[in-house]
Amino acid sequence: MTVLYSAESVSSTKNKHIANAILRGKVQKNVNVAILSANATASLQSSASGLSWQCDPLTLDTAQALETEWDDLATTASEQNIFAYPWFIIPSLPLLAKFKPKLLAVRAEGLLIGLVTLRADAGYAKLPVPFWRTAMHYEQFLGTPLVRAGYEHKFAAGLCEWLDQAPLGCCFLNLAMMSADSKVAKAIADHCQRDARQFLETNSFQRAAIVPARSRSMEPEQLLSASRRKSLRRAMKNLSKQGAVSVERLSKECDLELWLAHFLDMENTGWKRDDGSSILSCANETALYKQIIFTAFRQENLLFSRLCLDGKPITYTLDIAAGSQSYCLKSAIDQDYRKFSPGVLMEFETLKYYLGQERYACSDSCTSPNNEMLNDLWPDHKPIADLLIGRRGVVFSMIFKAIHAIKSATKPVDSERHAS
Repeated sequence: MTVLYSAESVSSTKNKHIANAILRGKVQKNVNVAILSANATASLQSSASGLSWQCDPLTLDTAQALETEWDDLATTASEQNIFAYPWFIIPSLPLLAKFKPKLLAVRAEGLLIGLVTLRADAGYAKLPVPFWRTAMHYEQFLGTPLVRAGYEHKFAAGLCEWLDQAPLGCCFLNLAMMSADSKVAKAIADHCQRDARQFLETNSFQRAAIVPARSRSMEPEQLLSASRRKSLRRAMKNLSKQGAVSVERLSKECDLELWLAHFLDMENTGWKRDDGSSILSCANETALYKQIIFTAFRQENLLFSRLCLDGKPITYTLDIAAGSQSYCLKSAIDQDYRKFSPGVLMEFETLKYYLGQERYACSDSCTSPNNEMLNDLWPDHKPIADLLIGRRGVVFSMIFKAIHAIKSATKPVDSERHAS
């Protein structure tokens, strides 16, 4: 299997033959993934820089063994990404199992400074190449690794050192769905540039967000277009004709179970029920949300809100906070009141709420970039991108350059950042 050779063990001519064989598709996808998976478990390895790393199968035992350190890392991370928290990942294991995920831990002088979940994959940019990528399921909306604040550059160095010593079938690393403007992303880009390592930021997009510091001095209505203000006033007027409109936020644990049951039933209606994307349509997803909601409430990080008509809930929003970040996970509306735009009214209430809170630096909508309603309603945007990190070696360099050429041909080069 030619992918088992490294650049250091073969001649330049043979390297070219290896790369050409991969690019022509002579290396089978299932063979590549098998090579990566079979060799992924690594005992603790260290470098002269004082950095060490360990990549093991992500199992319940692995996660629980690290849970205390993992919790500490999560609360001290430069970007507190709830989708990488232990209390999110552990109940996510059934959803991640099909990927045979690994957990990469990076340490500096023994201190845990970063964690990232990975999985083997093959086939990128229409090339049959094997690589590592962030292991994420469809309920994880952000892939930024947990990295201890102040250790972003050391993490980047450790990550790249691990990549160079990873199984030889691995051509590069794809850190998917990263916060493109985070300290972690910037540290990785800076390290790759200083290290003369190939790097590419790609699949970039922006999604709706609320950054209170940018807009707190303005009234919420001033952040909207004239047509949006008009439509909101009309929707509220029409809904008010049906009864008294109020906004409620969950505050008592004794109410949580009832709120959650009603929310899940409401979310399991309309198009979500029809296409099987509601929470209740998947038992593992239902279990995940029940666990993280109760955990977030106990930690005083649950933001569960609803719009009511004469005391009857007609729409819900479910947000979870972590430090100065907030993530808007789910919403639900009563289909009988859809014509009154209760979802839009509730999201405007969400905007007003976050603008009035000092705690939050950013509220991430966690939605698609083409969500017209939130793009029009919320004043800010959060940049998201995949970061491709090349590994050293002539073979891997040739493959990475081919990927860069393909991506550049389908997207303007000036919309991507790269270093080589």
